[in-house]
Amino acid sequence: MKNRKEINKIRRNNAKLYSIYKMFSWDLLFFYSIEFLFYTITKKVTASEILIINGLYLLFKILGQIPAVAITDFLGKRKSIILGNMLLIIYMLILLFLPGAASIILANLFFAIGYDMKTIAEPNLLYDSVSTKGGDGLYSKLEAKGGSWYYILDGIASLTAGYLFVINNYLPMIICLVFIIISTILSFGFKDIYEVKKEKENGLKNTLKEYRKDLKITFKFILKSKRMKSYVLFQIVLYSLISIIDTYQSELLTDIGIPEEQFSMIFAIMTLIGGISLILKRPIERKFKNRTLSFISLIYIGACIVIGTITSLYANQLIIPVVLIMYVIQKIATSIWYILETKYLKNFTTEENRNKITFTYEFIGGIAASIFSILGGLLLEVINVENAFLIIGLLSLASMIVVLDYMRTRFGLKPEEYKKEDIVLEK
Repeated sequence: MKNRKEINKIRRNNAKLYSIYKMFSWDLLFFYSIEFLFYTITKKVTASEILIINGLYLLFKILGQIPAVAITDFLGKRKSIILGNMLLIIYMLILLFLPGAASIILANLFFAIGYDMKTIAEPNLLYDSVSTKGGDGLYSKLEAKGGSWYYILDGIASLTAGYLFVINNYLPMIICLVFIIISTILSFGFKDIYEVKKEKENGLKNTLKEYRKDLKITFKFILKSKRMKSYVLFQIVLYSLISIIDTYQSELLTDIGIPEEQFSMIFAIMTLIGGISLILKRPIERKFKNRTLSFISLIYIGACIVIGTITSLYANQLIIPVVLIMYVIQKIATSIWYILETKYLKNFTTEENRNKITFTYEFIGGIAASIFSILGGLLLEVINVENAFLIIGLLSLASMIVVLDYMRTRFGLKPEEYKKEDIVLEK
């Protein structure tokens, strides 16, 4: 049992290391700016197939979350972060050495489980490390700080990756692998705040059984809680839309003839803007208050509709600046959303139920995004990407208006305005 002095020292160490770690490990560096090119040119798959593969990846994430949550509780957050990073190393090795679409699907299986473990363990380790008086503000500050550094580094990496891809398709992938290894090394510096409560002699199988029982309770809580139910509905619409549009953006750029070097440069600039835009998070929250999610979601959807409209009506180079401005707006919206998402999700949670609520939230959103990603891929089989942008944007707008109306009296309230069943998970 650690004494208070030891715990405070561990907390300070974790908090100090976290922003640096997140800069390297939040997501894959040197990869996403050339991911579409790597899949279509090197792996020889189509945009429609990429969306279907992405849908399967989201399904893998869902299937992997139950063992990921149980393993996190069984091993502790530190060991789970280390193991998650090691699975990402395997993911990248498969992409480097195995050919074809089948290798992407296999690699995504390892990536899904590893990323699940990281997604569960990393923010919860930080939350444990700052969960003192005034800690909620520090949590958001450290998340935003690490996120900003990541976006700046990823912007530089993305710009370089395009030129490296032209030299050799595999060079950006090798550098990406190096950064994953760096993340793995850094993760050894973390320490758990709380002792692992699962007795090792119980075995992982019994841990899984116990967790399935707890998850049933968590599902019932979300269905009963108007606050959580409205937040999950919001996530379903926005996360599903982002999952589709990320691939549509790349397909549209190739359609309008953007060369490989400029392709990478565009995503590099967008990534840098995404990192810098995190300074807008606090001013936006102050201005819009409980309407912050409405603002972020509607400007993202509005940009989709503008892109679909102008590209469907006009087919010349003059529309490219407008399309790129809309891409930037969407990048700013998603950058701020990913920071706010974790913050809002963990409000009113405790150390005992935080993992379970995080899993259930991701599980429901992942199921929806998986289905809609596959449907988005199938849509590209029958219409072009320009019309697909418009159709998806209009459908998302209609859905989001309904969800925001439902959220209006159920989410973003003062603590005393909630009923007990809306914020308290009871066993």
